[in-house]
Amino acid sequence: MTRNVRSNNSSLAIQEGAAALLMATIAFLIRNKIPKKFIVETARQHCGTQGSRARLRRYATLVRAYEDMGMVMSTWFSLPRFLDRESRPIPLAEIRGPKSIRALVRSSRVKISPTAAVELLRLSPSVRIDARGNFVAIERVFVLPDFEVPRAALVIERYLDTLRRNSSAHRTDTTLLLERNCHVREMELKRISPILRDIKARGTAFMDSVDGDIEAHRIPTSTRRKGVGELGVLVFAWTRSSKSRRPASAAKLSVDGNKKTPSKYRERGAVLAPRSRNYARKP
Repeated sequence: MTRNVRSNNSSLAIQEGAAALLMATIAFLIRNKIPKKFIVETARQHCGTQGSRARLRRYATLVRAYEDMGMVMSTWFSLPRFLDRESRPIPLAEIRGPKSIRALVRSSRVKISPTAAVELLRLSPSVRIDARGNFVAIERVFVLPDFEVPRAALVIERYLDTLRRNSSAHRTDTTLLLERNCHVREMELKRISPILRDIKARGTAFMDSVDGDIEAHRIPTSTRRKGVGELGVLVFAWTRSSKSRRPASAAKLSVDGNKKTPSKYRERGAVLAPRSRNYARKP
């Protein structure tokens, strides 16, 4: 194969890959009721001048709050002072006392204020409020309704950063980050669910272990130091029905792993969600 042919094939692959990435992203945004006009205007704005910094700051603040809540829920399910004798999270008052949301937020060592945490907990189906007005944890996952698009933005942004870092590692002598992918092109549908359950169980155990290692090195938020970086792990599984002419009982199954580092704040492990143990409720 000549150099020109290789160059043409490479350019074709890059262009078609970019087109596929854009099409998948646009389709996802449309499914989540993002107007086409907004998508087009945002693309034009990005290609022309930079977007509103104020809006980007508000977005970053919202996302940081969401990630902080993942840490809060993780603390609620793991710190002994917030567990009963059977290691279940205890109901918490809103503000006052050692067994309150305020105390939980402080123990989680996050930047979100207790007032903001309470507001987000009221919106989340991961928590309910009992007859006494106490907050009761239902699931370890922190979920917000209609938050799929910001979550997707975080996942894509971080994965692309890992790809960029790994592609330049041979030039800069930088350590390669974990980036693994395995999948089966065809599998009987009835076999997928048991495998996904097994993947989720083993993935949860792995993420709990990694999360503990990362947490042990977290710097207090009140401490300001030079040379501070971010470290996070993102793991997810995916499955979809095959669209070929093969029997309808076949499907694809894949598991992806991605590990990311530096910036300013750390991220705890996640499955289909950002920061902390925000494990997806369904595989």
